[in-house]
Amino acid sequence: MDFFGIGNAIRVAIDMYIFISRRTGRTLSMINSLKSGDRVVFTNSQEANRVRRICEERGIQDVHFKVCDPRNVKDMFNYGTSQGRTIFDHSWVEQYYIQVIEQAIRDIDSLEVNLSGYSEEHIKTKLAAKECNKFRTI
Repeated sequence: MDFFGIGNAIRVAIDMYIFISRRTGRTLSMINSLKSGDRVVFTNSQEANRVRRICEERGIQDVHFKVCDPRNVKDMFNYGTSQGRTIFDHSWVEQYYIQVIEQAIRDIDSLEVNLSGYSEEHIKTKLAAKECNKFRTI
């Protein structure tokens, strides 16, 4: 457990940012910056299709729309290199940060459990090590 609650505080800060950033024009700002050959990465196909339609309405062409789960970022390498920029939609970036922070929280919890000596598993390990040391020669 994160004794100081830092991970959870960061998680709450992300949630607050996501909430107050809604309806601020981030998607339209991204669309207006797109150029031919750019690639945009989304968390789901619905949002990718919505942005594709807006781009078509605005005459923005030759932009590639991809969907990739932020938990499997290595999948992006299956798409190769784009001709232009690779841009991650704000929802993708938010989800990526959330999963990284949550993984860090789980990692710290795991480290604390596995490096502490009070659980049953550690008692068994300590007793086994003590038994093995009886037979160790110097």
